[in-house]
Amino acid sequence: MDDLKKAYEQLGLSENASREEVEQAFDLVLRKSRSRKGEDEGDSEYERSLRAYKLITGHEDQRKIEQMSQERYAKWGKFAGTAEKINDFFRVYKTHVIVSIIAVVVLIFGINAFVDYRAEQKRIAALPPLDLSILFIGNFAVDEMNDGEEALEQAILAQFPEWNRVDFQITYVPEQGEMVYRQKAMAVIATEKPDLYIIDKPTFEWISGGGGFKSLQEESNSVLSPVLPDHAALRAQAEEDPEPQVYAVDLTSSELADQLPLGKKELIAAVGWNEERYDNTLLFIKRYLENMK
Repeated sequence: MDDLKKAYEQLGLSENASREEVEQAFDLVLRKSRSRKGEDEGDSEYERSLRAYKLITGHEDQRKIEQMSQERYAKWGKFAGTAEKINDFFRVYKTHVIVSIIAVVVLIFGINAFVDYRAEQKRIAALPPLDLSILFIGNFAVDEMNDGEEALEQAILAQFPEWNRVDFQITYVPEQGEMVYRQKAMAVIATEKPDLYIIDKPTFEWISGGGGFKSLQEESNSVLSPVLPDHAALRAQAEEDPEPQVYAVDLTSSELADQLPLGKKELIAAVGWNEERYDNTLLFIKRYLENMK
């Protein structure tokens, strides 16, 4: 408090001087210092007065803050001190607390994701070997009220009793083929590598010419030739093709297509570039063709 008393004396004021009086006293010192600009006085009157002014105003500001704090926590009564300490803790360590909470949430999410991943890996490992993977792209829908995709899987396996497991994914693209749906479908095509594509005519028309499907021209002249009617061989011409090639087979008229619990208008089979289960892919197409109406 001696420093504060000396600060008031430096400005020629009593210790109970008002803020306005402090401001006026320092303003007077400031004007005097400007009139002496250029004089080298070492620790000048102005510098001593400036330190005094900062000390007084800083002390007064701190006193006002403490007064406001007391008024703020007065409602807590005898617990005011505790409430103030808690508030100060969260004010100072708020960022640390938030970061810690986020870190805990991320850790819990990561652990759960890892546990789910391991469980899924174990589930997949326990499944029989995959016989065929299918990607449906187009105006297709399953009946979710009646087992949905599971019913579709069982219907396909019933048509191929020598198989134990098929895997498929359905990417819906309406008949009008809005751009947002096509963009989603192209993203799926770029990331998924199925053995067989099941598509409709609008999907075939905008994908076939871009090299998205493997040509079936050779197969249509050999293994599929005995059961492939000409109207079911769908042709397109990619940039590298000298003439139109068979890129898909229309299986819509197959009796097996009618047995699938699948909402559809057409059922067209096209082949991707994954040849891991190519024999089963051709078997699927051939068996459907053998059951054409």
